[in-house]
Amino acid sequence: MKIVEAAYNREKEWNAFVRENYPPIGAFMQTWQWGEFQKTLGRRIGRYFIIDGSRPVAAFTLVHHSLPFGFSYGYVPRGPVIAARATEEEIMKTLQAVKIWALGAFPRFVFVRLEPPLLTPISALERAGFHFPSYYIQPRHNIAIPLYKRTEDEVAKMFHPSTRSNINRAEKRGVTATMKAEITGDDYAKFKAMIKETIKRNGGKNAYPSDSYLYSLLRIIPSAARVRDSNVLTLGVFCGYQNHIVAAIHAVLFFGATATYLYGASFSKYLNSKVVTYLHWTAMRVARERGMRYYDLGGIDEHRWPSLTNFKRQFRGEEFSYIGNVDISLRPALYRAYNVLRKFKK
Repeated sequence: MKIVEAAYNREKEWNAFVRENYPPIGAFMQTWQWGEFQKTLGRRIGRYFIIDGSRPVAAFTLVHHSLPFGFSYGYVPRGPVIAARATEEEIMKTLQAVKIWALGAFPRFVFVRLEPPLLTPISALERAGFHFPSYYIQPRHNIAIPLYKRTEDEVAKMFHPSTRSNINRAEKRGVTATMKAEITGDDYAKFKAMIKETIKRNGGKNAYPSDSYLYSLLRIIPSAARVRDSNVLTLGVFCGYQNHIVAAIHAVLFFGATATYLYGASFSKYLNSKVVTYLHWTAMRVARERGMRYYDLGGIDEHRWPSLTNFKRQFRGEEFSYIGNVDISLRPALYRAYNVLRKFKK
C-alpha cells in the first residue's frame, strides 16, 4: 500500500469515493467542500488516497492542529473512509499503513487521531499499538430517521404520537417553514440572538462554534436551495416562522444519501408553537423528496445531553454507534503528557 496526496483537481473523484464507501453518519466531514471550509478557519489540511495496486482502497482528510513548543497533531474527522467491502484484515492493513506513513511524514506530530467509521472495534488494533482514549471528539452515538422508499405518511407514523401531535399543533398555531436560498445580514443577526437565548435556556452551556466559524460555514458551503447535486456537500438553512415572524433557524448539510442536522437555535417565546419539531419535519421532507436515505438528527448521549437525547428519540429513528477515537502515538512521552493535561483542564 502507498499513500499519495490527492491533486487539487480531483474533487469529483474524491467525493465519489466518499459517497460510495461511507456509512450513513458523518460522511460530510470527509468531503472536498468540508476540507475547503477547514482551510478558511486557518487550518492546514492534506487529502490522501491509500492505493493498493492500482486502485484506491481508502481516503482521508488530515487536519493539522497546533500544540505548544512547535508541535502539532493530526486529526482525521470521521475517517479514514475505507472501501465498503473491506474485510477486517484489509481494514487493519489500511490503518497500519497510515501509522507507518505518519511516523515518517510528520516528525513534529505528537499523535494522529483517527475516527474510522467502524461500528465494532477490532481487537487487533490495540495489540498493534493503537490507543483508544476514553473521551471522544465527534459523537459516538447518532440517531437518524430512515426515509428511503417511504412516503411522508410512513415516515411520520414512525414518530412517537406526541411528536406527530406537535407537528399538527405547529400548523394550527400558524407555524410555517422554508429553506432559504440566501441568508441576509438580518437573518444572521437573528440567528446569533437565538443562539444567546438557547445557551441561556441550557444553563449557560455553549455547544455552538465561534461566530467566525459559522460565518465561514455559510460563506464556503454551497446553498442546498441552489445546488441539488448529492455528490457536492451543500448547506440548507431552514427558517421557521410563527404567524410570519421568524422563530427558529436550523442548519442542515446535504451529501450523498444523508441530510445532517448541524446546528439550530430558537427564540424562547416561540417554543410553545412547536416550531423546532416542525423545522426538523420540514428538513426531513426536503431530504426525502431529494431521494436521501437518512435524516441524521445528530449526536445523542443519555449522560451528557439527557433532555436533547430524549427529544431526538421521540422521532424513533435508527441509532448508530461508532468506535470513537483511534490514536496513533508518534511521540509516546508527549502523547501521555497531552492526555494528562487534557484531564487536568477538564
